[in-house]
Amino acid sequence: MATITPTSGVMPAPHRRGTLTMSEKVVQKLAAQGASELPFVGGLRGGVLGVGRHADAEQRPQASVEISGTTVAVFLDVAFDFPTDLAARSADIRRHVTATLERATGLQVRRIDITVKPLTPTTDRRDRSLR
Repeated sequence: MATITPTSGVMPAPHRRGTLTMSEKVVQKLAAQGASELPFVGGLRGGVLGVGRHADAEQRPQASVEISGTTVAVFLDVAFDFPTDLAARSADIRRHVTATLERATGLQVRRIDITVKPLTPTTDRRDRSLR
């Protein structure tokens, strides 16, 4: 075990600090978790090969990402209760997921595409938290 003693107290230039490599899978999970933190966002559950899937407020939405350098494009499949203001809800998701990803990864979010899979009648939702 080595002890490193700072000599000048000045942080090295960014290009000399090293790099951090993050897999797309990690960024996908962060995007899905960020979206699921909003109380009106749900995911899909069940089915075989996409047949018979249904909305579930307790599930995280599906996410996929495309990372290019320091930017990321996010693609989310979400479920909403009906009726809802789709434009307002989508804007809320974009703001929250962008803030979550930029804070956690340092990547710049260039776009977030949202596909609303099912719209389901409003039901009582339990409060969700990260467990």
